[in-house]
Amino acid sequence: MLYFQCRFRRGSERTVAWIEARGAKVGAQVELTTLDDNGPWVVEDVSSAPLKEDALKDLQRLNRKSLSSIMKNIV
Repeated sequence: MLYFQCRFRRGSERTVAWIEARGAKVGAQVELTTLDDNGPWVVEDVSSAPLKEDALKDLQRLNRKSLSSIMKNIV
């Protein structure tokens, strides 16, 4: 399965997330359940470089590890 990084809006709110290719269309309304349950987000922009599911999981794992090391240095 392929995932695309997209920019979203909902009213005055904006966010960025990776979603499945089937929802990655400008103007589509999607639920981002990991953020909240306050209604759908509208896709504003779709990246041109998809990632396969396993590559995305590896990227997310690397990002989580790097952020935790930053936090250790701040605290």
